[in-house]
Amino acid sequence: MHKGQWNHFISLWEAESYEDAVKMTLETQARGTRAVIDQLFRKDTSTSAATVSLSFLDIMYDYFMIHPEVINAVDFAREEEVGSFFTFQLFSEGFDLSLAGELTRLKGYTAEQLVALELQGKGHDVSFPSSSNQAGYDLIVDGQPFQVKCLSDPSGVYEHFRKYPDIPVLVNSELMPDLSEHPLVYSTEVSNEIVEEMTYHSIESAAEVGELDIPIITLALSSLSNGYKMLSDGLSMRLAGWNVVNETVSRSVAAMGGKGVGVLIGPVLGPAGVVVMPMFLGLAGAYHGGKIVRHVKRLYTKKEREQVYNDINILLTKVLTVIPEKVDQREETYGKVKKQLIQHDVLKNVLHVMNLKHREKQQYLLNKRNELEEWLSNVDIVIETDLPHILDTVVRSQVHPYLYQQELKKLGESYGKLIRI
Repeated sequence: MHKGQWNHFISLWEAESYEDAVKMTLETQARGTRAVIDQLFRKDTSTSAATVSLSFLDIMYDYFMIHPEVINAVDFAREEEVGSFFTFQLFSEGFDLSLAGELTRLKGYTAEQLVALELQGKGHDVSFPSSSNQAGYDLIVDGQPFQVKCLSDPSGVYEHFRKYPDIPVLVNSELMPDLSEHPLVYSTEVSNEIVEEMTYHSIESAAEVGELDIPIITLALSSLSNGYKMLSDGLSMRLAGWNVVNETVSRSVAAMGGKGVGVLIGPVLGPAGVVVMPMFLGLAGAYHGGKIVRHVKRLYTKKEREQVYNDINILLTKVLTVIPEKVDQREETYGKVKKQLIQHDVLKNVLHVMNLKHREKQQYLLNKRNELEEWLSNVDIVIETDLPHILDTVVRSQVHPYLYQQELKKLGESYGKLIRI
């Protein structure tokens, strides 16, 4: 976000044109946090990829849903206080950087915020535990506790599992290649390098101006856009990149030994996805390449096909059972947000657009439920061509993959019997 945008936002806010202010589309955000850090510190975004646009309303809605207590903590009538909402100043008082370990704690806190926003952007329902020093986990995602680790090596992740072997971990992107086969490790787009750069850059600035100021709005744009693009692209962009509609995929899977494809595409479906995606892609690629069409009857037995159909239905049913819980949880959380907005002297003026945003989010979830139900009732599914689209709908369903890992793994096992990659 450049200075001109911020000044325009503030001018609208001070003129009490609150709805116009929050509807402002922020500077188009480069996809991927690498471009963000370049923009912040190196000013070179010539290699930026495609973009996602967010508004102030998107940021406020998602952030309030994670931190409803912020609404009453900030005096949104004052420019300085509005600014503090979009920086780290609101939370910096709790850190004493003269104490040993505080820098590590600050980095960890920053990473937790980034991961929370990314997951919220993907449509997951995210909250922090009531105690700031909760043992074993940092976030609650779709009802499931998760630990967050943002590290340069995986040793801290292994240490976590020694203490808490049943609590899954969300890790920074650099760690995923080393941990891709661990059944309780889930990848994020958050980069340890970027978190460190932003944290240390802010510390250096604090030494100069006497105030810790991490640009939370830039973090929000980065992480939320990563989440939003996952919902926008689903598996389609990743599959398109591997030319799944032709035999290129078959050659790619063979050349990479399967695992490389799983690491690049599978994490969106969790650890089981890393294992099963090479199988799904390999079969689809061979099918579209014409290599197996004439051999279908020889390759597939009726029993094997029926098992795959059954496991697809089990997976869809599992995801569908979670969606009503998500709808209720989201409604409960927004009820808390709405109550505070109604009572707030300033933010009550954006209640209408906030309500619209909430209904939009809920409707999206219900639409995905309907799509999943359509797949569940479809008796004409063609496994080779329809399964990628089914999995794409599952990815976009906003249900965290942890909740359907066993069902996906079972589907992968039965699917693997149809063809060996």
